[in-house]
Amino acid sequence: MVYIVNVLSYGIYTCRNRRIFFLHTLMSISIITDRQLEPAEASLWVKAQQAVAAKNYKYAVSILKTLIKRAPGFLEGRKVLRACEIKSTPDAGRRSSLFGGMRLTTSRKDPATVIVSVEDELEKDPYSVTANEALFNAANDLGLPTLAAFAMETICEGQPNPKKHLHLLANHYIKNEMFAEAANAYTRILKIDRTDAIAQRGEKDCSARATMKKGNWEGSGDFRTKMKNANATTDLESADKMGLTRAEMEQRLAQLSEQYAVDNTNLQVVKDIASIYEQMEDYANSYSFYAYAFQLSGGADVSINDKASEMHEKALEAELAYYEQVLAADPTNEEARAAYDARKKEVALAVVEDAKARVEANPTDAQLQFKYGQALFDAGMQSEAIPALQRARTNPNIRIKAMLMLGKCYAAKNMTDMAIRQLEDADKELVAMDDTKKEILYMIGLLYETAGNKEKSLENFKAIYEVDYGYKDVAHRVESAYS
Repeated sequence: MVYIVNVLSYGIYTCRNRRIFFLHTLMSISIITDRQLEPAEASLWVKAQQAVAAKNYKYAVSILKTLIKRAPGFLEGRKVLRACEIKSTPDAGRRSSLFGGMRLTTSRKDPATVIVSVEDELEKDPYSVTANEALFNAANDLGLPTLAAFAMETICEGQPNPKKHLHLLANHYIKNEMFAEAANAYTRILKIDRTDAIAQRGEKDCSARATMKKGNWEGSGDFRTKMKNANATTDLESADKMGLTRAEMEQRLAQLSEQYAVDNTNLQVVKDIASIYEQMEDYANSYSFYAYAFQLSGGADVSINDKASEMHEKALEAELAYYEQVLAADPTNEEARAAYDARKKEVALAVVEDAKARVEANPTDAQLQFKYGQALFDAGMQSEAIPALQRARTNPNIRIKAMLMLGKCYAAKNMTDMAIRQLEDADKELVAMDDTKKEILYMIGLLYETAGNKEKSLENFKAIYEVDYGYKDVAHRVESAYS
């Protein structure tokens, strides 16, 4: 005779000798609360809580394992189960390190079985890296990000140095747009290693994204729709340029994600995922995977770090552009405006920190010195920018750009005579009247005007006027001098 209970998750099959087996079905599993438990399951939950209150942890474990097998989506119960296992297992966390970890017999093709059967292994060692990683992967396969996060959090709790798994946890939170949790994970990494550049950038970036998400500044439904349509158009244009349709890129990403789920330390797969996200113009996720790829390379592949930095800058620029569109839709949104101003400053400082880290890793690279100086200037730190730009000036390939930036630094510090001298030296080295020479002459003209030397000012504006009538406002400046 067959009796079925809670058909959405598990059935109970009773055979002739009265032995009972829990048989999982292939129905979908979702996270539930205690209020959603079936009556029989709720009774088990009450008994488990009573056992915990009496500090009878082993008994609580036996009850909770039964409960979790019947209601695998009951995350709160699973958390209490893990806490009881830790309490009742004095050597928790040491067994897997002593015996090389556990081998799970369940298949990745059946994640619903894994999230139940793995509990038998976790009862022996609740901190087992192998078992918790199996639970993490299975939960992700089933679309249960909070359960997956719990598994990874357990690993981090049990490891003496969980830096690697904290990075994985942060990436997981970012993928699921849980930015506040991702920021917290990066904060924990920085407590272990204050020099971790990825965590430094990630903490600031995720904190800002969490604030933006919490503020819900998308505006009205119509505005949100316009934003989505605009992004969809951009994505399609980008896909067209790469020779792939949007659907083809998503299909490729799905294939790579399956490989990543099997082995999240495969450097080539991680790089390919980052590249696909880049093509889709999802720069935040692209940055996250490039940064992780650099970590997997052991810091040996500088080109990956360069790519990560590029994606980070693009992600920050995209975020500022988003704020600008929010304000364009609602100029009276003072909260968004204040957040935009604050974030703009944070972005500038983040770019500085990124450039600084790269300079420290390769202090003789003049190109990096120039980018560092430019980042400092953009952040309003002219004094700090000057020595970096002076070092960059020694490279003939970027000498003129560095001299132009130096002139801007001196001008910002009201050192007009030094700014003019720097820019005039740069002008002497340029023969062709290209955009750079025009910019230099125009700036010299403005500086002479500020210094009260109208004749010298007009002389520089005329030089531009003679070859490019439409450059900025030089036509008006020159012609008004004659009238």
